[in-house]
Amino acid sequence: MKKSMMSLVLAALLALSAIALPQMAANAAGTGGSVQVTYSSYNDNSGSYKLSVQPSKTLAPVDTAPVDATIQVDPSITYQSFVGFGGTMINDDIYELNRLSPADKTNALKALFDPTVGNNYTLMRLEIGCVDFCSDYDPNLPDKGFWTYDDNGGVADPALAHFSIQKDIDNGTISTLQQVLQINPKVKFFASVWSPPAWMKDNGSLINGGSVLPQYYSTLADYYRKFVEAYQAQGIPIYAVTLQNEPQINMPYPTTVWTPAQQASFAVTLGQNFASHGLKTKIWALDDNSIHAFDFGEQVLKDPSGASPYIDGLGFHNYDGLAMTSSTGIHYQYPDKTLHLTEITNGAAKLVQYFRNWLNSYDYWMTFGEFMPGPGPGYWQNATSDNPDFYVDTQVSWAGTPGSSSYKLNAYYYTFGQFSRFIQPGAVRIDSTDALFGGNVTNVAFKNPDGTIVLVVVNRIPTDKNSTNMNTPAKTIRIATPDGQFIDTIPGDTVATYRWTPTTGDVLSPAGWSASASNTNGSYSAKQAIDESSLTLWNSGTNQASGQWFTLNLGSAKAFDQISLNQGQLWPNDNPGSYQVFTSSDGVNWGSAIASGTGSNGMTNITFAPQTKQYVKVQLTASASRGWTIGNVSLYNSKNGLLPRDGWTASASSTETNGSPSRVLDGSLETRWSNGAAPAPGQWFQVDMGSARTFNKIDMDTGPSVGDYARGYSVAVSNDGVNWSSPIASGTGLGQDIQVSFPSQTARYIRVTQTGSSNNTWWSIAEFRVYNQSPPLLNRSGWTASAFSTSGTDVPANTLDGSLTTRWSSGTAQANGQWFQVDMGKINAISGVTLNASTSTGDYPRGYQVSISMDGTAWRTVASGSIPAQDNLISFPVEFARYVKVTQTGTASGNWWSIHDFNVLGVPTPPSVGTPISHSGWTATAQGTGFNSTPAMAIDGELNTNWTTGNAMAGTEFFQVDLGSTQSFSMVELNASPSLGWSLDPTPSDAPVNYEVYVSNGGAWTMVAQGSTTGQPVTRITFPTQNARYINVHQTGTSSRWWTIGEFNVYR
Repeated sequence: MKKSMMSLVLAALLALSAIALPQMAANAAGTGGSVQVTYSSYNDNSGSYKLSVQPSKTLAPVDTAPVDATIQVDPSITYQSFVGFGGTMINDDIYELNRLSPADKTNALKALFDPTVGNNYTLMRLEIGCVDFCSDYDPNLPDKGFWTYDDNGGVADPALAHFSIQKDIDNGTISTLQQVLQINPKVKFFASVWSPPAWMKDNGSLINGGSVLPQYYSTLADYYRKFVEAYQAQGIPIYAVTLQNEPQINMPYPTTVWTPAQQASFAVTLGQNFASHGLKTKIWALDDNSIHAFDFGEQVLKDPSGASPYIDGLGFHNYDGLAMTSSTGIHYQYPDKTLHLTEITNGAAKLVQYFRNWLNSYDYWMTFGEFMPGPGPGYWQNATSDNPDFYVDTQVSWAGTPGSSSYKLNAYYYTFGQFSRFIQPGAVRIDSTDALFGGNVTNVAFKNPDGTIVLVVVNRIPTDKNSTNMNTPAKTIRIATPDGQFIDTIPGDTVATYRWTPTTGDVLSPAGWSASASNTNGSYSAKQAIDESSLTLWNSGTNQASGQWFTLNLGSAKAFDQISLNQGQLWPNDNPGSYQVFTSSDGVNWGSAIASGTGSNGMTNITFAPQTKQYVKVQLTASASRGWTIGNVSLYNSKNGLLPRDGWTASASSTETNGSPSRVLDGSLETRWSNGAAPAPGQWFQVDMGSARTFNKIDMDTGPSVGDYARGYSVAVSNDGVNWSSPIASGTGLGQDIQVSFPSQTARYIRVTQTGSSNNTWWSIAEFRVYNQSPPLLNRSGWTASAFSTSGTDVPANTLDGSLTTRWSSGTAQANGQWFQVDMGKINAISGVTLNASTSTGDYPRGYQVSISMDGTAWRTVASGSIPAQDNLISFPVEFARYVKVTQTGTASGNWWSIHDFNVLGVPTPPSVGTPISHSGWTATAQGTGFNSTPAMAIDGELNTNWTTGNAMAGTEFFQVDLGSTQSFSMVELNASPSLGWSLDPTPSDAPVNYEVYVSNGGAWTMVAQGSTTGQPVTRITFPTQNARYINVHQTGTSSRWWTIGEFNVYR
């Protein structure tokens, strides 16, 4: 049912300049780093912008310049990881691409997939058999010409003796996908079935629905497996498969109907089949419109057949016109599942909505098609529609007559590139202000694995038609971050992407923190300022006055040199008018202030000399006629993570005319240093960090200068720029981004010397980054290891047992070609490996080559070099792999090769949702129940059922739970799913407008939290730990929407 709600209007945010007392550190971050800016016109082929680079912005302290609104970007609050972005490579796409000239086909594929000069698409959808867009479509043939890999004339073939992918070889699919992987080896493929062979189905046809006969479930599992193995044999690993495209539709093209119970049963069969044959291809369920997330997708996950452990995630389409909020509801109820938008071509504003609702990837529909007059070739080629979006060009289309002209790139290509060119696989979404101006301005932000921040902002009046010119007015937006601010006036109907290099270093984890304050407004408790949410908040509840304070207890002494106060999304103007910052080791003796200044609307950043203390206090020093609010407080340590480059200088052995080595430090990949000559041994590039720094990794990113990476490198360090260390690492450059790790160094200067050569390129660096990292290590549970040889009891498994007292050892002198390999048991996002030789002195590899594989068949080298140290940490740009192999490339006649501990580096992951308290023994009551619901439906463990008021919110409703006994808890979660709003609804779910949370043990009620929402589908409310039996949530706002709870969860 569609329900509407008045939008929550947030005031435009004005920022105050930051002022520091002379004897104290300046309070505002913002150190002059460059912000790269790129525009594309919104789905408009005639628009002014097509991935057009704009003049860069410069990070500066947050100020009071007038703007239309402020977007707060907060990297300390993280969400889902990013798996990839792409579309389809189905039959029609391949058919059209192969009608181009060979040169045009290559150029078109480069435009789509090249990571340096193209859109860097990294996740593409394939078909298993034939889909509705199929060049073999013929309405006069049986099943209209559609086909599978084992049609066999309609005769049953349960042994699949006639299974073959020869059609894909003959029609150029295989060769085209192989060409894609040559252009971008990081592309991943997932595949979907529209229909299995007709003889497996109860209607004996590929078309018009029909269901798979249960006796053929195991045969269909073999069919999937044979497809994966056949593609694998062609050097095309399959990352994932979906269980069925749109499993509830019946259409006169390849379709198959499944019930949730049937799909769950098949998921078990398929998962067991894959496991028994050693395949770890991921399995995704649903693959259908978001409206079916709960009545189908959730039912598969909850089915008593036990399908859930075999299912990695769910795939969503969005043809239903709904706001994509169901994925958020699913995430919080089933946090171990990945979520993917597997099919729809939609505008950038919708893509923002998708990513803001926990989706890990996005795939558009159709890369290359033509109009005949409908889109085709295939079932739809003669179709007509009064929807203008029906006739919007695909990513690539014919520039003239189909089959006898070149190609052109269209509007979607450019708007999608605003995401895919900048957000790297392995990135993690970070917090940013929700929609502004009633949804006209939307945004989403990510932190890349290399540490850079990407913000995509869309200025577009909401509409359900992507191709309509909305004449949206320009908006001047302040982007406030812990690194400072920049301001941009974004033209109407435009997508803007911003990328910058942070200046703060790593954020400290708030785990174990507590907070207190001198004044608190009701139950807007101080804990809500450290719960990693900008939607909950602490508020003082009174006008600001000198002496008011907010204090953090970090649990133990921690090192930090910046505090950032995010005022949150609800009351962002309640900044501290005038303040001082104090630190303490015991919470009693505070000493002198370490910083002072005035606050800034949206985000107040305070920097100071490095501290190592347990307590931090921000204390007001003057009065102000407003309250004081903190939505989220974060601490940073610029000595860890990506190091700030303030005051750094660079030099080189030579520089191109009008070039400058300093450009590698400006934060932009659009500028560069280049040596102006072919790479040759002895050339060098050097950075002076101004003072000694501790670091363990460098990153040389060549940016868009194709092929200009170092062919070989040697890294040395110095404290005076004269006396240099012996090489701390050396290696071979393998691509545009060279990452080099080594044992921790403390030095002022870093020099990279070229050791390779190339005749057709220069040596260029667009960005030179230095890190002091502690990268995340993957859990090694279920891993296995093998090696070329073993010495006695020094077996490969010893490297995975967590003990440095055991080891694997080769038992022979080191020699080229020796290898060690780990099977991680599943496909992971990885960014490096560690090989610790521990007490086996000198038994580190004299040279290494690291190779990775998703399937154990197709291998690719991702790092090559040497590190003369017992503990080798080897970094590389993020890859997705199941297998890792290290091959010895050096020799050492006096040493064996030994590894005591082998680890694989992962990527940052979102914080745990937590484990909810069991609902066993609970009962629920409510005020305002309607629409045939009952309170018990909100505690039954299923989102597909719900309690709802059935009427507009009046501010008098409550929902109450009896936990059955006294429990200890500190958070409640209201999951509004399955309430679904339409795409243009300003509030997309039945969340409470305002809330108050009370607890009791059977006597008086105590209010422990209160707040407001922006209509987000899941409301998580934190408060100081309570011991109580009863929880009552009052809804205190008014709205034309209902109040709905799909599941009410409680966390300790």
